[in-house]
Amino acid sequence: MSLWAELKRRKVVRVAVVYAATSFALLEAADLMLPRLGVPDWSMNLIVGLVILGFPIALIMGWALELTPEGVKRTDELPEPTAPEAAPALLGKRTVFLAALLVAVGVGLGAGWFLKPAGEEPGEAPFPTAATTAADDAAPPATTTAAADKADQPDKNTIAVLPFVNMSANPENVFFAEGIAEELLNILAGVDGLKVASRTSAFSFRGKDTPIPEIARELGVRHILEGSVRRQGDRVRITAQLIETDSDTHLWSETFERDLVDIFRVQEEIAQAITLALKDVLGVRQVSVAATTTDLTAYELFLRGRTRFYQRFGLDEAIADLQSAVERDPDFAEAWAFLGAASFVVGNGGYPTELDRARLMDEARLAVERALVLDPELATAMAVKGQLLTLNRDPAQIVEGLQLLERAASRVTADSSAPLWLGLSLLELGRVDRALPHLEKANALDPLVGINQGYLGIAYVTAGRAEEAILLGLRSQELTGSVFWSFQMLIELVNSGAEARAYELLGAMLAADDLNPVDRQFFTELQLAISDPAQRDSVFVSGEPGADGVDRFRAVVKDLMFRNGARAISMGDLRVSQLMLTIGAWLPSLGWLREDPALYAYMDRIGTVGFWELDGFPPGCRPVDDPAGRRLDCSGYGP
Repeated sequence: MSLWAELKRRKVVRVAVVYAATSFALLEAADLMLPRLGVPDWSMNLIVGLVILGFPIALIMGWALELTPEGVKRTDELPEPTAPEAAPALLGKRTVFLAALLVAVGVGLGAGWFLKPAGEEPGEAPFPTAATTAADDAAPPATTTAAADKADQPDKNTIAVLPFVNMSANPENVFFAEGIAEELLNILAGVDGLKVASRTSAFSFRGKDTPIPEIARELGVRHILEGSVRRQGDRVRITAQLIETDSDTHLWSETFERDLVDIFRVQEEIAQAITLALKDVLGVRQVSVAATTTDLTAYELFLRGRTRFYQRFGLDEAIADLQSAVERDPDFAEAWAFLGAASFVVGNGGYPTELDRARLMDEARLAVERALVLDPELATAMAVKGQLLTLNRDPAQIVEGLQLLERAASRVTADSSAPLWLGLSLLELGRVDRALPHLEKANALDPLVGINQGYLGIAYVTAGRAEEAILLGLRSQELTGSVFWSFQMLIELVNSGAEARAYELLGAMLAADDLNPVDRQFFTELQLAISDPAQRDSVFVSGEPGADGVDRFRAVVKDLMFRNGARAISMGDLRVSQLMLTIGAWLPSLGWLREDPALYAYMDRIGTVGFWELDGFPPGCRPVDDPAGRRLDCSGYGP
């Protein structure tokens, strides 16, 4: 007997055909169902491997065994079939095929069940995300009363969007994945009645295994949207789920698999599904998403450039991406706005660059003007233009810049830049009372951003709220590693005589990583002088001839402020240097600095005095002529 005939007699060919058909059905079922069952992405590879491994095993069993009405027998033991037995044999073949198919599908479902993460219910769609659910023993302790529980809970209409996880093989697609999450965040921020945590705070949990309930507590939200993105060529699969963090349940989850050209439609569907899930809180809301560009390559460049801008990392590359986006689509308003924003933050100093800073500032002006021509209500463009105008030395332009910043800050957005910049500009101008609400709003929007905490702390210490300020200053140092904000508070504590508190703050500041050797030596000497009266004169009083009794600490503070402020004006360099003087001048105990003719002359050079003449001098202050020069009389100034 030939080999082929023997294979047919032993039904090996039939087993191979049935196995192939069953395997195909199994793999198709797994591809559809595994994402909904929430199993890890590698589980599909595992099933494919098992199917391949099982093929030779099935052939060997088909050669050696036969399924008969009397049970499984070795093929050699079977008698030759007769004609009357043909019908039962046919029935047996069909039964074997159907049974094999059912078993295969059952194996696929069972694998999905056993491989899915613990704690999920059927029908939910969990997936690998930036944060994982906490174990029971890591859950926060329950409060003692129901009233306390209720008081600690955030509003039901609050939500945070976490960075979507890149499930693609290409690591560059992380920009695309995070960009989609940013788009959804911006869309949800525009839904009336929905409070959305800012992008910077929410995305600070990127790559961390922080439990969802802890993230919710940090951000002060009741709901979390998380997801993943898998991209292959022009096809994209987006999986998203909405979690109610109080009960740790999934309100909604779905997977969208579309062509890339439908990306704006998918964003609209996800946003609409979320508002539908929250209809008991928000009421019925309709969400529409307009395509910001028809050029998908320009859109990808925009997402990548904007993500780099938000991360404040690779800003030269961000500018290049955004420039390429507007070259491909000159009518892409948002790309123009973020090109202006990236050019501004680099050109204004503080971030490393290979580009010319002065040219970047010019390009920032052109970019935001183009953005506002295309969309006059674009908050990002308004905020950047407002900042550019307030840095101008023309008093009329400073007034116009503040008005633009106020318009930008009034827009509903999850970006805290506009209220921060507005509050900071008012603080520099001596308008502490007007600055506070905007700085508080920026910090509420972005509580995990160190500069928001720090500048609010400076505003508080300027308003006479030193203890609140110190907590914010230390928190900003923890988030950023910088002692800039704490230094302002230290000046106030020392000058006001609160030396015990200053000693404690110095200890925390000396633990910072970014202290240069000169500052570290000065802070160490200052701490020693506070703790040891015998060392006091060597630190606080100059021992130079002819300088009898001069307050050295005051001299050092004045030197630091004016030296750095002048450097900022002459070189267009890091604006933080200028802020040290223009903000520090309004600390309650620095009356000697406010009334120094040198400060008045400096404020006149940068256009601040001209603004005061248009808008009024700071409360409690007026200009007076003095033999040493024109100065401020701030005898009525106070928090």
